[in-house]
Amino acid sequence: MNCSTPITWQEIVLYWAGDLAPLEMERIDEHMMGCARCSAESARVATVTEAVRALIPPVISQALLNRLREQGMKIEENAFAPGRQAVVFRRGVDLLIHRLGGFDLSTVERVDVAVLVESSGARLVEVPNAPFDAHGGVLIACQRHFADLPADVLIEVSAIEGSGAKRSARYAIPHVFER
Repeated sequence: MNCSTPITWQEIVLYWAGDLAPLEMERIDEHMMGCARCSAESARVATVTEAVRALIPPVISQALLNRLREQGMKIEENAFAPGRQAVVFRRGVDLLIHRLGGFDLSTVERVDVAVLVESSGARLVEVPNAPFDAHGGVLIACQRHFADLPADVLIEVSAIEGSGAKRSARYAIPHVFER
């Protein structure tokens, strides 16, 4: 399964996100049709992409968190301030909630959230007008299948004031997934 010109992971993510120009989409389609290695990598990203879309959204409200708990999901929560803090997704846990705080949201009209790959800048997920609590922060729902994502995921929270002024905070949360 060697490939002399492999499609990059970032290109595959952009492909599945629909963020490439039509000619780039066509180029990647043609390459994957004849390349088992890149096709397998694409299938891996597609599985994660479809699971994310079909399951719990990456940014959730407190009300949804409460409903998931009522349904019997085993949930652990961590509180984070902007910066870098590692976390362990323990075996047996269904959902890991990252409560992103340490960032004043009390005067904010809207919050946008982006999940990026820190090393490449690739945008994995964008959630415009994400749910947030002015005092409780932003809740990021991390699921076990996220173990297939790159290890250097970065979450960027952009707070937009009524005036249009924008402030941002970044949270680097490297994960260790217990098997």
